[in-house]
Amino acid sequence: MENVVNFPTRMKRKSDEVWYCREYWSGDSRDGQFINGDGYHYFEMIGDGVVQKAYEYYENDEGEEKVTPTPELVGINWFEFFGFEDEELLEIVKEHEFYHIEQLVKKTS
Repeated sequence: MENVVNFPTRMKRKSDEVWYCREYWSGDSRDGQFINGDGYHYFEMIGDGVVQKAYEYYENDEGEEKVTPTPELVGINWFEFFGFEDEELLEIVKEHEFYHIEQLVKKTS
């Protein structure tokens, strides 16, 4: 019997379809307050992966949630920019989870 390996695929979406996802990161936070940590980049994307909104999220050692906008990612096609053909690194999230992240930014502004 041969081994079958299923690789993640890239979903086909309409050009005007809005979707939400996140990717895991580790290292230093953009705001410089969190060293050797980890968190998520949250994205609102449209169609085939064009970033409409982007945020970096982490929880510090005291349990506080921190969110920083990442405007330099807005307008890029995530797949083309980072060179990925599938959604293996992306985790789909519900709109309300993304909205929660946006609200955290507004609270700290």
